[in-house]
Order: sequence, then structure tokens, then C-alpha cells
Amino acid sequence: MDARSSDSVRPGTPGTPGIPGTPGGDTDGRPTAAPGSKKLVRAAIRAARRALPETQRADRSAALCTAVLGYLQELTPVVRSVAAYCSAPDEPDTAPLLTALVGQGIAVYVPVCEAEHKLSWVRWFPDAQLVRSDFAPVLEPVGERLGVELFQEISTLFIPALAIDAAGLRLGQGGGYYDRFLPQLANFPVQIAALVYEQELMPAGGFATDPHDAPVDLVITPAGVRRFLD
Repeated sequence: MDARSSDSVRPGTPGTPGIPGTPGGDTDGRPTAAPGSKKLVRAAIRAARRALPETQRADRSAALCTAVLGYLQELTPVVRSVAAYCSAPDEPDTAPLLTALVGQGIAVYVPVCEAEHKLSWVRWFPDAQLVRSDFAPVLEPVGERLGVELFQEISTLFIPALAIDAAGLRLGQGGGYYDRFLPQLANFPVQIAALVYEQELMPAGGFATDPHDAPVDLVITPAGVRRFLD
């Protein structure tokens, strides 16, 4: 049984405006007509994240952790392993979440960037040695690298995003790693969950998309879980 969400989002319904300088983020809360360019929307969201006081970032990260754990606790069979990620400085901090997951006996795997924008996966531990990636501005754990076959044993993948629109489409950082990796999961029963702040939920069309973009299955914010319905 899948977890029932605290809210569900149907394609075409408004998201939550609130990022100045983006469609749907004007000070009066009214979405603009044209989708924002990815470059401009990314810049606005990154600026808003950098301006967030550290105490608020910590509070939101703790709330996000609680929301994710609540979602996983409702799933059956009992979750034994998940895939997630080590957050960058301008992303919601996933360190409390990863630590809490391991504390509950859940095996956690995080991505490692490879050449040609490919991803491998390494098991994460609280005391894991982290090194700077050769291919992206992120820290990655040292360990055995696994391929997509790992997802035969994993039913939930938590991924980063800058924004999610009301159709479930994701605005990423622009590196293209997940764009190349996610289609490889088409034959695996994996739920893909994006982690963002509440104000980064945008109306459908709030940012430019490409024909090959596929929606995530759900988005989790500090306020809770939202599923996307077909």
C-alpha cells in the first residue's frame, strides 16, 4: 500500500507562488502568462535560498526530515533501503534526513557523478569519507559504486530540485545527470520524490519544459507530501 498524501496535486492546478522574479512569484501572487526561462527561474530560486537565514534553513530541513520519515512509515512492505542525495549548500539540507534514515536501520544510497553525465550509487554512512566530485560541485562518499541494478531492491528515490510545477515537472540544477538517469528506471517500480521548499511549488507552466520531461510521482516539502494524479 502506498502512503496516502497530505495533499494531492492534479495537473493544471495552481501551485504555490512565492519566488520573486519567476512566473507565479510576483509580489501580488498572480502567475504571469509565459513560462519563465530556466536560467532566470534557477537564478531567482538560488538567490532566495541563499538569502534564507541559517536558522530557518535548519528548521525547514528538520521539518522536511519529519515529512519524509512519515511518508516512509506508511509504506508497506517495510522500507529497508532508499536512494537519496547529499545536498549542496544552496539546497534543503539532507544531512539530518540521511542520518535519521540510517538510525532507523534503512540503507541509504546516494549518487556519484561519472563521466558523460552518468550516475553511479554508493552506500552512505554518517561517518562516510566525502570527497569533491571530479565532475560536479558536490561532495560524494567513497565506496563501492553500483549501477541501476540497485533499484531492483529500492522502491523510493529522493531527488533534488529547484522547483516543481503543478503537473509534477521538475526544474533541476541544469547538470543533466538526472535527466539521463531517470529514464533508466522505467522498468523498475520506483517512486520518484522531489524535495523542495513549499514556496518552490509553482503553477503548471511556471518554467519552461522540454518534450522529454517526465513528472515526478510526488513532491515532499517541510509542509508534507503531495502526490501527482494521472
